[in-house]
Amino acid sequence: MATDLSMQDDGALYSIEMVEQITHLERERIVLYQHYGLVRAVPEAGSLRFDEAAVLRLRRLAYLIHEYEVNEAGLRHFAALLDEVERLRNEVRFLRG
Repeated sequence: MATDLSMQDDGALYSIEMVEQITHLERERIVLYQHYGLVRAVPEAGSLRFDEAAVLRLRRLAYLIHEYEVNEAGLRHFAALLDEVERLRNEVRFLRG
């Protein structure tokens, strides 16, 4: 798996089938991660859609699983760290004006 985890279209919403292909994660795992709050889905017409941020997060989680065999507890810690980093980035942006 490539280490470049960036994607291009910030406004896109992806179906769960597309997310499966992009991340190489099984549907059940994606739904489980959404259920446990590791990733946020956008409910749309009775199905789950995933925005760019969610797909990027799932790609990062998939990378950790594939490259480092990180278990679910480790993924939860990693997700919490990602949230904290994002919060700190937003705070820095705000303080810089």
